[in-house]
Amino acid sequence: MNIFYEKFIKPQNVAPESMLFSKVHITLSFLCVLFIMTILYFQMKHCDENYSKKTLKNSSIIMLLLEILRICWITYYYGFSLKNIRFDWCNQICLILPFIVLSENKNLFPYIDILAFVGGISVIIYPRWVFYDYAGLHIMAVQSMASHALMVIISISMIFTSDYWGKENDVRKPFIGFCYIAFIAFTMSRLLNTNYMLMLNADGIPLLENFTYPWYWFVAIPIVITVTNLAKLIFKGINNKIICKKDIITEISSKRINLTDESM
Repeated sequence: MNIFYEKFIKPQNVAPESMLFSKVHITLSFLCVLFIMTILYFQMKHCDENYSKKTLKNSSIIMLLLEILRICWITYYYGFSLKNIRFDWCNQICLILPFIVLSENKNLFPYIDILAFVGGISVIIYPRWVFYDYAGLHIMAVQSMASHALMVIISISMIFTSDYWGKENDVRKPFIGFCYIAFIAFTMSRLLNTNYMLMLNADGIPLLENFTYPWYWFVAIPIVITVTNLAKLIFKGINNKIICKKDIITEISSKRINLTDESM
């Protein structure tokens, strides 16, 4: 038990290492993708708003608990600091998203759904700092990967409970949400002298690290715009599949009713 605690629970006394595309990274990312696809499969199979609402609620509660776990873990070992909360893209979303879902305010969904999807997918593919201080498999690394998988699951589940992306074609609302998150990250980076959302430098980020602040934003902003529009196409594609599945379910139900009426 003591060995388990030393290796998987307590802070690791190791030299920081990204461990990108290591066995741990590939294994955890594969499990995250498998989990996401499984949840998506069952939601598409049921194609029922109430079922998706339960998925949304349960996922949001788990996400919030995981974020609380992270803050408590850091506070226990390193003491209380406002830095324990973190104001990066994904950490902000993991704190805000559960409350948006639990409030059932669907008007706020379009401001954060694509941001959650992009953030979650990006880290699952390229977890630059997830394993950095933990020497691979560790409770905090697992916490981070699970939270990013939930970001994707929740954002996709929102499509099942709202027809917004069946009507909307632009991405103004996600960009408004991005501006709010970026403003908070910018403010807290200055207050805490911590690099949230590349607000101080782009060290460790391919391509962007070749530029100094703020010039790398002239490259980063077009990338954000492009990725956001690609995510919009994915969301609209999923929404179209949901509509087709609902039409099929409605048609089958209608035929069953007609057969019942004829037999009577």
